[in-house]
Amino acid sequence: LTLFNEAIQLNPKFVYAYYGRGDVYREQRKYEKAITEYNKVIEINSEFADAYNKRGLVYYNQGEDEKAIDDYNQAIKINSEYPTTYYDRGLVYKVRGNIEKTISDFEKAADLYKEQGNKKWYQNSLDRLKELRNN
Repeated sequence: LTLFNEAIQLNPKFVYAYYGRGDVYREQRKYEKAITEYNKVIEINSEFADAYNKRGLVYYNQGEDEKAIDDYNQAIKINSEYPTTYYDRGLVYKVRGNIEKTISDFEKAADLYKEQGNKKWYQNSLDRLKELRNN
């Protein structure tokens, strides 16, 4: 946090410092502070897709599914090639009981992870799909 704070003092428009500070707060489960930081990133750069994704994750952790889905949708609108967003949105759909959308998102995530050579998360996505199809 100290380094992120110093970076912001040097350059108040440095989005990666706010983004990093948001990640620290999210990991500390200081969700409101994390949201404030991701909001600042989006205020500075509304095309920073991962800020929407991380804010969506915070909303998901807070049980605010609708806000999470809205943020995931915005992240996908900005960057449709980022598999983590589909995976994370699929988790929200799963909690909501929308298995069709869950499967669709996990399939899309698996395809993108495979394309990008991420074997671990490709397999993780396939495992999730297998679980869904066996239930």
